[in-house]
Amino acid sequence: MIQVERKTAKAEPKPITGQSRRDLLLDEAARQLNAKGISQTALLDVATALGLSRAAVYYYADDRQDLVFQCYRRSCEALARDLAVASQGPGASLDRIEAFITRSLDPDRVEEAVLSEVAYLSEDQQATIDALVEGLLAQLRDLIDTGQQCGEIRSCDSAIIAHALFGMVSWIPLAPRWLGEDAGLRARSTSAAIDLLRNGMAARPSSITDLPRIDVTEIRPPRGSIFSREQAAAMKTEELLRAASRLFNRKGIDATSLDEIGAAVGATKGVVYHYLSDKPDLIARCYRRAFALGERVLKAMENFQGNGLARATAGFRLLVEMNARAEFSPLAPLAGVDALQPAARKEVVSLARRSEQAFPAAVEAGIADGTIRPVDLVGTAVALAGTFGWIPKWFDGEDEAMVERIADEFQQLYAFGLTAK
Repeated sequence: MIQVERKTAKAEPKPITGQSRRDLLLDEAARQLNAKGISQTALLDVATALGLSRAAVYYYADDRQDLVFQCYRRSCEALARDLAVASQGPGASLDRIEAFITRSLDPDRVEEAVLSEVAYLSEDQQATIDALVEGLLAQLRDLIDTGQQCGEIRSCDSAIIAHALFGMVSWIPLAPRWLGEDAGLRARSTSAAIDLLRNGMAARPSSITDLPRIDVTEIRPPRGSIFSREQAAAMKTEELLRAASRLFNRKGIDATSLDEIGAAVGATKGVVYHYLSDKPDLIARCYRRAFALGERVLKAMENFQGNGLARATAGFRLLVEMNARAEFSPLAPLAGVDALQPAARKEVVSLARRSEQAFPAAVEAGIADGTIRPVDLVGTAVALAGTFGWIPKWFDGEDEAMVERIADEFQQLYAFGLTAK
């Protein structure tokens, strides 16, 4: 259970020049939330980083929950301003979408908190953030729909594509931490995202009549025997990790308790602790499981018969399905990588780097055989991860028809981009 810090009497802060003290506070809080997650971000740590007293921090935030809410609301407001400016700018819809992405991912801008744990907030606070996000998505849908009506954007499901855009702008700022890369990766991934959205990967899109797929059964693990003690225990652990990952994805790690995870599989906390040592161990094992699922996708891609574009788009579609289907529910890497134990963090960052290096190899094969146009391999991999890694935040994975729609729309986005050909 997260311990909420108690509010003390507010003390009038000292006047300062330049950027307001509240803005400085939210800047630092956003940076820490993105790096460490909610549970490891304490008001005292934020105050210490700024050279402020604890009392001065409480002048601006009632408690940690209020501070998180203010950071999330400011993030939404910043995105809304970016979208408003972009929507009033020159050019057609795709130009305005590009302007929005460029502004929101400007590496010289202050870091805003990624909305990874909205469920930690109170019901009223959640409703406020949800309404702001829905407003942003509605505006993105309008831009896409307008582009379709003008014949600039190809036919697509604007609601699904709007979520893909939101996923990109949410993941790209976090990617350097997860991949152990420098800040240059953000600018590189932003350019790759814009290029992907406009043009897709296909070198000769007009020659493609159908996009292939890999059957999801390729990545389903073999089911063990309930009569084998070891295999039965492995199946129970797998179900716990899947349930935990699904809840963590939907609610956030800090808003999810072990009791909730146990209840999701009909087990007590004692049973959960029988298979898992503690919550940090659980989180690390969920990430290991997620990257192991990714390895299954890679193997399925390697076994797929087809040219480079066919193999890449079929594999990326399978990644989308894996993230969209409740039966898999891999834990998406979002805020909080620095909160992992040092050994676990080193391992998870290594796994993330290996994943981001392995999937571009499929694209590289397509470039070599001429079916994929030259693209930034690493930047494109990060942009792609933003689209499918954000799916569990907006889709619960239960509607089979919707899973297929999402996978189809994302695969077409990866192959063709949004420009009407």
